[in-house]
Amino acid sequence: MAPSETAILSNFLLTPAPLPTIISLQQFTELFPKRLRSHPHIRVLYRELQEIREQDLDLVNENIDKEAVQGERQKAELRKSLMKTGIDGISSAEQREMDMDVELFGQTTSTSNYHSVSSLLAAMQTACSNVEHEVTEVDKEASSLLSDLNGLVGDLSDLRYGKMQGPVGMTGEEGVSEAIRVLLDSRLSHYLTMPSITLHPRASRSPSRVSNPFPQLLQTPSGLALLELQGTINIPSHDESSHSAEFPDGASVFETPIGKLMFPDYSPQNPADDAAWMKRVYLYVGRYQRITGEVKKLPKPLALVQRRPTPAAGSARGGGDSDELEVVEVVRYKIYFKNRPEPVNDL
Repeated sequence: MAPSETAILSNFLLTPAPLPTIISLQQFTELFPKRLRSHPHIRVLYRELQEIREQDLDLVNENIDKEAVQGERQKAELRKSLMKTGIDGISSAEQREMDMDVELFGQTTSTSNYHSVSSLLAAMQTACSNVEHEVTEVDKEASSLLSDLNGLVGDLSDLRYGKMQGPVGMTGEEGVSEAIRVLLDSRLSHYLTMPSITLHPRASRSPSRVSNPFPQLLQTPSGLALLELQGTINIPSHDESSHSAEFPDGASVFETPIGKLMFPDYSPQNPADDAAWMKRVYLYVGRYQRITGEVKKLPKPLALVQRRPTPAAGSARGGGDSDELEVVEVVRYKIYFKNRPEPVNDL
């Protein structure tokens, strides 16, 4: 049987508390000088201290009895609280949250959220059937995966049993080389059957050549170039400052002058390999604006290609153009303008 609260407190506070247990009369006498140890008042003093100690023990015993009564009262209150709330071991914070729920939503006395025996059995049966269904699905997936693996192993049976060897006398390396050759031949045959387009080199310039209706490329001292601007050019309408030109084939092209391109550091007397002039290029837009840029060489030259008409083939096929192209120009440079326009005086 577990000790009671009274027994625990008595054994801890009262049993080791008497004065003879703490110090005997002989030990108390030895605390005095030798010339006074035989004095009769030492024994009287010890008895008085022992009596005071006994009074303290009586007071402690009364407090133990009061604490035992208080403990029984607390146990009774706890039992009442458990019977009232049905909850054991909750903290003050949890009790506070429960009180807030009661204040907000009211006291709920409905038992619809609790399972009965029949509803609990039905829920357990449903859960078991769901688990069995999932197990069945997993078994089906495992069987399908195993079937696929068996088929894959069967397809590789030639490799497993050495049936991929070539004719007698052919080594493994020769067999691999033969397989690679067959694959390359099949790829080459695939590419050779693709449609092809004939590309003609740039023709020499002649006076009888039909002019190109596309805008002309920029001309630099080193060759043709592309123009790259970090901005937008507002082109006026055809009836403001542009003028039109007609080509022999009847096509009309409207031309709008954008600006004047200048290379201030270039001189014909400079060596042919001198590229210092490429660091500064001016593009004058209008009369009061100038953009500074530089000439850069393209990593890879660009070829301008156009369709080459063949009248004979076109008439034979109903007037359509043939699939033949020709190189018009080759561009190797670009003029790069990355700064904003700056104001200048009138040119």
